[in-house]
Amino acid sequence: MASERSSGSPHDAEDEVFRQEQQSGDDNDSSLLTRYNELLDEYPVRTKAITASAVGAIGAAIGSRLSSPKKKINWIDVMAFALHGGILNGPISHYWFEWLDKNGPQSQSKSMLLDQLVVQPPLLVVMFVFLDMTRAALREIRPSIGRTLSTVGPTVVNSW
Repeated sequence: MASERSSGSPHDAEDEVFRQEQQSGDDNDSSLLTRYNELLDEYPVRTKAITASAVGAIGAAIGSRLSSPKKKINWIDVMAFALHGGILNGPISHYWFEWLDKNGPQSQSKSMLLDQLVVQPPLLVVMFVFLDMTRAALREIRPSIGRTLSTVGPTVVNSW
């Protein structure tokens, strides 16, 4: 499936049709989607980072609940996935797909293969390392605060 590139994004026409369909729907739904699309236009990286963070957090909470319904939600995982989405996944995906759209193969199939075979495997490794490091750091916050509070007083007194 090859698609010809126009002077803008090859998905511009599809995006415009989607936006027009959304605007012609229910006012409440339409205004929410319209506002989200406006934010994507005005602040693309920030909006995608926040969206990826929210989706990651919600997905982790649902996954935690489904994997062990009798246990509480694993909030460390929820935070780790939220941070990964907001710090890495959202911004990297934005710039990668923007670059791929402008400089990548004209064929959508070839672009998808390039993404899935070349870029996603290293990003998956980065994701696992990031999640592991973040989980470890989040588990240490409470003990770290305790250590800090126990040493701050004497340190301040000794520095006088």
